[in-house]
Amino acid sequence: MVEPVKKEPAEDTELRDGKNAAGDAASAPETGTPAEKSPEDIAREEEQRAQMVQQLTTVDGWMERLHDPALGGVGLAFLKAAGSVLKREDIDFDMKPSAGYHSFIYPPKPGQDSFSNYVLYGAEALENAERLMGARTHEFVHALQYQTAAALHADPFNAATNIMVSPYDYLLRKERLEQDAYVKGAWLCALAAADAPDIVKVMESSPLPVSTFQNIRAQSADLTDAFEKAARDCRNLLGVWTKDAEKTVIADDWHARAIDEYERMMKYRHDNLQAGETLTFVRMDGADILEIGASFGPNTFVADAHNKSLTEIENLSPAHAQKIAEIEKKYSIAPRASLPTLSEAFAAAGTTRADFIAHSKTYKGPAAPAEKNTPANDTAPVQQQNTGPRPGAHAL
Repeated sequence: MVEPVKKEPAEDTELRDGKNAAGDAASAPETGTPAEKSPEDIAREEEQRAQMVQQLTTVDGWMERLHDPALGGVGLAFLKAAGSVLKREDIDFDMKPSAGYHSFIYPPKPGQDSFSNYVLYGAEALENAERLMGARTHEFVHALQYQTAAALHADPFNAATNIMVSPYDYLLRKERLEQDAYVKGAWLCALAAADAPDIVKVMESSPLPVSTFQNIRAQSADLTDAFEKAARDCRNLLGVWTKDAEKTVIADDWHARAIDEYERMMKYRHDNLQAGETLTFVRMDGADILEIGASFGPNTFVADAHNKSLTEIENLSPAHAQKIAEIEKKYSIAPRASLPTLSEAFAAAGTTRADFIAHSKTYKGPAAPAEKNTPANDTAPVQQQNTGPRPGAHAL
C-alpha cells in the first residue's frame, strides 16, 4: 500500500483502552492540549515511524503473496478490500496493545465523521515484522466486519442512531467479532509462513496460535470446517488476561471489557437524551452473526442462521449475567427475549440494513453546539477492538 502511515495527527483524541478510560479521562487536562514533547521524544518517535514504514513494506510483500491451497491467491484481495475502506493507519506511541481498530467517535464534533474507521499500532507491534503482520491482519478483519455487519452499527458508541443492541448482545457481538478476527488472522498468518517462517513462533502467545490453526486445518475436512473448529478453540483459551487476575478463558475477558464499555457509554447516552428522544434496544439473530463472519474469505460461523447456538454465549459467568441484569434494570431495558430483532427494528423504522449502514458511515456531528452534559470526545468512553495485554504474552 502506498504511504500506509500518515504523519498528521488525528482530528480527535481518544482514550487508549476501555478499562483505563475512566482514569485517563479524570486525569486529562481540561484544555485537551497534549503535553509538549522533548526533542529526544520527537526524534525517537520519528525513528519508530520510519521503522514502521519499513516493516509495513515487508508486510505488504508477504500479504501480496498469500496463497491458499484451496482458494488460490487471497493476499491481494485482502489488501484491496481493507485498503478501500480504512481511513488511515498510524502509530500510537502510548498504546499498550499491539494494535487497535477504532470504529466510532462519540460524540463527534460539529462536522466530524462519527465513523472513525482507522487502525492504530502500538510500539509493541514494532518488535518485528512478524508481529506487525499478526496485528495488521487482525485489525484489518475488524475493519472489514464493520463494512457489512449492521449489528456493529447498532451501537451505543454510534451517534448516528438510537437503535442499539442489548447489553447481552453487546457481549455476544464482542465474542463473535473477536472469534472471526482471530480465526481469519491465524489463517492468513499461517499462509504467510511460506515467506516468514518465524511468524509461527512469534504468534505462539496469541489466543489462536498459527501452529494451532495449522493443526486444526490439517485435521479438518475443508477450510470452512477448520474455521468453525478454530472459532470454538480460540474463545476457550485459558490464561491470565489482566494483571493479578485469576486464570480464566479469554471469552470471559472479552465479556468483561464489553460490559465495562457498555455500562459507561449507556450513562452518557442516557444522561444526554433530548426531550422526547428514546433509545431502541434490539437483539441479534443468526443472520446478524453471519454478517460478522463474512468479513473476508469463508464465513467463520457456518451454522444455519436459525441455529440457536449462534446467538447464545456459551460461557457467561454468573457475575457478568448479574451485571447485565443490573444494567437492564437501571435503564429499563426489557428482557432480551421480548426485544425486537434488529431486522424487526429496521422494518418498524422504515429502513433497510444497507441504508442503515450507509447513514452510519456518512453521519457527521451536528453543527448545533452540544448540550452542557455532553462530554468532549476526548473524555467519553472509547470503543476499541483489541484484547489488551496480559503478563508474559503479547496481545493483538
